Amino acid sequence: MNVQLVNSLVEVVLNLSAEEQKLFQEKLSNKHLTLRTSKPKTSEERLLLWQDWIHTAPKSYANLSDEALRRENIYDDEV
Repeated sequence: MNVQLVNSLVEVVLNLSAEEQKLFQEKLSNKHLTLRTSKPKTSEERLLLWQDWIHTAPKSYANLSDEALRRENIYDDEV
């Protein structure tokens, strides 16, 4: 169990405004209900879940600079 992570999450939530905390609770409740329901049966249902996840996923956690992502800095072209 990651107690430090849970404590950090609690601290973040407590620092939200009342309106943000309410929205957080609503999202958390909706996610909990989604997790408890059965798996989607059709490809359309799976697509809708995937699109929902895309909209709620973090926009970026990339910690690499643009320079680090350049091909010549990723691959060693020496043969």
